[in-house]
Amino acid sequence: MISLVRFVFFRFVLRLIWIGLLATFGIQLLLTFLPPKVVMDPRSTTQEKTIVQQWTTGDYVNWVGLIIKGDPMVSDKSTGNWLAAEFRSRAWNTLALCWNAFLVAAFMGMFVGTAKATLNNEIVSGTSSSVMNYFSSASNSMLFLCSSIPAYIIAYFLFLLLKSESNLFLAVIALALGSGSAMDVLRLTSNVHSRELQSKYVENALAVGLQTSGLLPRPGTVAWHAFRNSLITILPVTAYRLPLIVSSALVVEVVFDLPGLGESLLKSLIQQDVPMVLTIILISVVFVQVCVFLADVLAFILHPQKFAG
Repeated sequence: MISLVRFVFFRFVLRLIWIGLLATFGIQLLLTFLPPKVVMDPRSTTQEKTIVQQWTTGDYVNWVGLIIKGDPMVSDKSTGNWLAAEFRSRAWNTLALCWNAFLVAAFMGMFVGTAKATLNNEIVSGTSSSVMNYFSSASNSMLFLCSSIPAYIIAYFLFLLLKSESNLFLAVIALALGSGSAMDVLRLTSNVHSRELQSKYVENALAVGLQTSGLLPRPGTVAWHAFRNSLITILPVTAYRLPLIVSSALVVEVVFDLPGLGESLLKSLIQQDVPMVLTIILISVVFVQVCVFLADVLAFILHPQKFAG
């Protein structure tokens, strides 16, 4: 119980606080180098009177205090026309897009990477057929091609090919974003799983007659035990691909004019709406850290002794 509490505290709470403060404070430092924002005074009856606003460290401290109280600022006084419901809707759209893209990358990369590692170990897979080798090579080539092309280009061609309606467009975007990151997951899975399949305990299990599994690991087979040990490394490292997926999603939303945080972030940067920028950055950080923590929890369940220290 104590090890579980320590695991949650150090792996999630402290890491979330530290990375959240580091990211938002670093962004606000960069924004302080921008020229002061000149806006019209809403109480003025002439266009000659202006207000010069400059974001300061004191404003950042006040913003952090509001975040702690659960009342985040999504706009400053000069552009205070944002509705909280609209902002929540945009945040939900972006996070759902990133989550779906992450699942696509994880499942595609793990599936092809596991199959490739198994085919390279004929003792575990049995005699590999030419069909399976062709499937593995074709899948590997396809993911390599997708990872070499920017996600918005893939999304554009998929949109033209599938002739998607607007309600299917987000699914097409998620597929494009996930395909771009799946190759890295494939390489990781293939290397880690190949190393596990060459371990001594796999050789001993095969020597005592434990069943092999064929192309993919199945429960009760020797490859399944190797795959569980591989996941301890694969899950956390795969979760660290999320920052790239989030940043790519924000760019894609701007390119395709999707109602998400990408468009909000661009407008906020143009208007120097610092509270909005910091809130979007914080939402992205929290989302990534929650997903990384969930991956750590799965790895903890698979091998609690590894995290006992």
